[in-house]
Amino acid sequence: MISSRQLQRGAVTLIGALFIVIVLSVMAVSLLRMAGSNSLDSAVQNDAVEALFVAETGIEYASSVYAGSRSCIGLSGIGPVNAGRGSFSLGNAVVQPGGDCRVTVTASVASAPNTAPATRTVNVDLRLSAGNDGWIVGDKGTILRWDGAIWKAFASPTNNKLYAVYCVNATDCIAVGEKGTIIHWDGAAWSTMASNTPRNLFAVSCEPNNPNNCFAAGGRFSKGIIQHWNGTSWSNSESTSGPGNSRYNNLSCPSITCYAVAANGTIRRYDPGSGNWVNDVSGTSVPLNGVACTANNYCWAVGNRTGHRWNFDFRNVTDWTPITVGVTNKAKQNLNAVSCIDAGDCWAVGNHVGSRYVLGRWNSTNWSQVTVKNAAQRNNLNAVHCLASNDCWAVGNYKNGGNVIHYDGASWSYIGAAVANKINLRGVHFPSGAGGGGSIVTLVRWQEIIGN
Repeated sequence: MISSRQLQRGAVTLIGALFIVIVLSVMAVSLLRMAGSNSLDSAVQNDAVEALFVAETGIEYASSVYAGSRSCIGLSGIGPVNAGRGSFSLGNAVVQPGGDCRVTVTASVASAPNTAPATRTVNVDLRLSAGNDGWIVGDKGTILRWDGAIWKAFASPTNNKLYAVYCVNATDCIAVGEKGTIIHWDGAAWSTMASNTPRNLFAVSCEPNNPNNCFAAGGRFSKGIIQHWNGTSWSNSESTSGPGNSRYNNLSCPSITCYAVAANGTIRRYDPGSGNWVNDVSGTSVPLNGVACTANNYCWAVGNRTGHRWNFDFRNVTDWTPITVGVTNKAKQNLNAVSCIDAGDCWAVGNHVGSRYVLGRWNSTNWSQVTVKNAAQRNNLNAVHCLASNDCWAVGNYKNGGNVIHYDGASWSYIGAAVANKINLRGVHFPSGAGGGGSIVTLVRWQEIIGN
């Protein structure tokens, strides 16, 4: 028989055991909570660190896209883009007063369950510049080279006026000018080439990626002339006479097929099958000053104005179609040159009016006038070359310095160049790969935004 003392002792023992179990359970739960808290804190911290690396990936991505054909403002709203265990998005992008592109990059990473993602946000300033392969030519044999930051004078083998320059690649460029002047860049220096004509040459173009198939065009009054380079020598390819001023003002070679435009409105096409230049019916007698082709059957030609209307010629598939565009009095000027990135993106430049540069923009649907106010340096623009939709250069006549302007995808700005008094700049070109996918983007500022 169990005594009451034994029952008391057993109850005490049971209570003590239960107490020990409870204490141990509480300790275990506490330890688990502590371990869980440390693991959770560590995971969140790791996510925050990794989010910063994802943000850096976003910066590299923005730089790559900006170096391509996307404008600064075109970077806005990209994303989310997956990167590793997280993702990034590009927020608002704006062009700064100095021309840099400021873009916001937000990255997030979440690995711990039931927790908010770790987020890092940075503002970066990107600076776009082409490589050091760009060239400008002008009066008195002037040659300027772009070094990635400024245009610098470069040694020239001639004192004759240079009208145009074309680069097949970084080590093969040709410039042409008055009295049949032809000079060549071999990657180290410019040197004179033996010319086959004493006539002025106003234009030069080559088959893409082929420095041994080039044409130079020009002439004087009723005499038009086109010269051909076969890799060894220049020879006569075309000679024309009248009617009117039949000198060739410009030419463009999108392939082995080329187009030349003349001061009397004539357009000639080089037929590689026959090796001859043939008439392309332009439908206009307006003097044509510039032509740009992005494909064998896609070209724009620009010319002198008629009253308050700009004159264009458009070639699509087989025919040229004259097009006139009404403009305001402030843009009532001749168009001198045109350059196209593709079928939906072209710029034309012309004579100044008052304190404004005059330009035209093609957006795949229509041409619109653009006037850029610059009272100190404005003057006629003679040539334009677009490397990408956010990288175009135009050059013109002297006005308080060398007239050079640049388009960054948002606006045109005066860049200028150190040249002698009264030196007009007449041609500009960058080799393939120097712009567009080959532009240089520099990260000039990086700042994390705390508190997001």
